[in-house]
Amino acid sequence: MVAYNIVFAGEAGVGKSSLIDLLLDLEVSEASNRVFKGAAERKRAIAIQDRNVYRLWNTPGLDKGTRGHVPQRQAAKILKSLIKELMSGDGVHLVVFCFQFTEVPTNSLRKVYEAALASVHGIQVPVIAAVVRADEIMQISEDWWSGAGADRKQKGMTFAAYACVPTLQDMHYPPMLGRRIRAKEDLWQLIKQHAVPLLPPDFPPKINIILLGQTGVGKSSLVNLIAGQRIADVSPDADVCTKSPTEYRFEAGVHDFRIWDTTGLEEPEGGVNGYTTAISKTLQLIRRLAAAGGVNLLLLCMKGPKVTRATQGNYRLFYEILCEEYVPVGLVITHLEREDDMEEWWGKNKKTLDGYGVRSVGHACVTGLPSCPKKYAPSRAAIYGLLTDCDRFGKYNMPPDIWLKSVGNAMWFEGRRRQRTQKALRRGRGR
Repeated sequence: MVAYNIVFAGEAGVGKSSLIDLLLDLEVSEASNRVFKGAAERKRAIAIQDRNVYRLWNTPGLDKGTRGHVPQRQAAKILKSLIKELMSGDGVHLVVFCFQFTEVPTNSLRKVYEAALASVHGIQVPVIAAVVRADEIMQISEDWWSGAGADRKQKGMTFAAYACVPTLQDMHYPPMLGRRIRAKEDLWQLIKQHAVPLLPPDFPPKINIILLGQTGVGKSSLVNLIAGQRIADVSPDADVCTKSPTEYRFEAGVHDFRIWDTTGLEEPEGGVNGYTTAISKTLQLIRRLAAAGGVNLLLLCMKGPKVTRATQGNYRLFYEILCEEYVPVGLVITHLEREDDMEEWWGKNKKTLDGYGVRSVGHACVTGLPSCPKKYAPSRAAIYGLLTDCDRFGKYNMPPDIWLKSVGNAMWFEGRRRQRTQKALRRGRGR
């Protein structure tokens, strides 16, 4: 699998968000508009095509005037900053320049083009044109592109290829069966033909991830979601679920992932022996991974739709106590299949997580139920988007002298937590 960064740039109000919706097979709706909000800043969506990961970056319009939500100079700065950030990682693989159909390219369009090209100056990145039809009734002739070529070249506007893309639904006027699916296929074909991955010299980089969470939050289902097939046992009986860390290996994007599913972490009242065993086994795993190159990410699973204090306790135990805040944490919220929009959960609950002191480098709102296909596919894209960012976090190696200190701190932390829980239970009984 290969990961691609595809940057959409161009005029404001041209429909860059609608083009990304088209590629994601989303209907143009109020919900999809809320995702991008007119691209007031850069926004990323994740798509999976032919088992490859495509990061689709939407950027503010580069127009001068009142149509854009962001001033032209600020929009250009946002685009340039994004390109620089991506080039420090795994690169920019394609720029999609978006503009409204026009018989003859205008000077204002040329200036927008120059602003977009300035952001990739000195970088060998292919640029293609996505021409959005201003009038769906009008049929654009096949020779329009070559006919307008002289004017484009005179204004210095050159592209590797182009596609004329309608963004209306099939039932919109004039009704045209298959219009949207053909537009989607044409645009994907163009992207696949011209996006060239820039592979790092140590390809494929190995990423070590520890999967954490209480029993029953759906860690095994998450493993199956990532793999795209059932490779981990999913059981409603907590006693027969993961007893010791289990390794799963995947290729996703340009990465070789090693994901370790750990013993389920019980609530404090679940018994000290089980909790102590979980801590001990996870510490042993951290030491083993340190010998194998280090830990890139702690992936903490929590069960939606409610945020509990158990999430805070597990976060503090592993991030603050065991790994001393050196290993970044990614959050995965599971069991969100009943939500109308899974991503909206994050907006509603982020303040609660902030109040608990839970910070993360990224998140994914998912369902692990293949029986919900309309939400299962976006869930897989969301978790891939989180995982394929791991290479920029670095790796943590636990020094040998930290081992005993970490064990002692963890036991002290667990003892204090159980004391608070027992006090709370006694107060509850006394009422």
